[in-house]
Amino acid sequence: MAGKSARVIVNALLTVLKVERISQSFLRIYFSSDKHLTVNPLWICPHLKLLFADPTTGTITFPQLDENNKIVVNDKIRGLARSYSIRGYDEASNQIFIDFDIHPQGLASLWAQQAKVGDQVGLVGSVGKLEFSGQPLILIGDIAAVPSICYTLEHLPNNQQVYAFMEVNDRSDIMPLANNSNSQVNWFIRDKTKPNQLVDAVIAADLPPYEDLLFSGGMESSLAQQLRHAIKDKCPDINADAVQIISYWREGFAEGEFRRRD
Repeated sequence: MAGKSARVIVNALLTVLKVERISQSFLRIYFSSDKHLTVNPLWICPHLKLLFADPTTGTITFPQLDENNKIVVNDKIRGLARSYSIRGYDEASNQIFIDFDIHPQGLASLWAQQAKVGDQVGLVGSVGKLEFSGQPLILIGDIAAVPSICYTLEHLPNNQQVYAFMEVNDRSDIMPLANNSNSQVNWFIRDKTKPNQLVDAVIAADLPPYEDLLFSGGMESSLAQQLRHAIKDKCPDINADAVQIISYWREGFAEGEFRRRD
């Protein structure tokens, strides 16, 4: 079964090295880090907590740890923090790259579209909610989860069986991935006439018995809820911990306004 959530606090500064438009929906930004980043190789879809500068003062203020070594975050810092998936990390050079899903508004998206070499953003730490445990893994996500799923597909333990289902906005958003005999990757182009195609594809897929699976993914809130219900309907006895489908965003809410609670 899935491992428990873990996080590593570093409070590092990331400096932009390169900005690259890799598809219609994604900007890839390469960073150097002034501190070492810990990423457990067993983490499934790990993510980073980024901290942007105060728009008034231009300063990056990191959260502190209390006497119990727990992070203390006030509302101001919370409003400037965003979670983003790790897309790549080179431990030897201490360099990171992140794929930003571009929107016309939102703190992180606007920052990414204006980013240039030398710009900086804070890195509070790395987080992994799930760990590989040998059970077959089902990865599911819309455009927001594509970077984390691709990272996970590129860092599979030997003999780890994976089925991936990803929905993107445009054909250019389909990322090239190395062939792996232990993984089956399914891509879908978003189609307004088929709003449920991702959920329908997962439920209709020829998968191992549900009781043996770990479902992990992220997507729009209403779609995530629909998928969780569909999995539960197909396998009423599935362990609740085996269905880790996260609401990454919500239709009609600007970036940062939606606070997921699941």
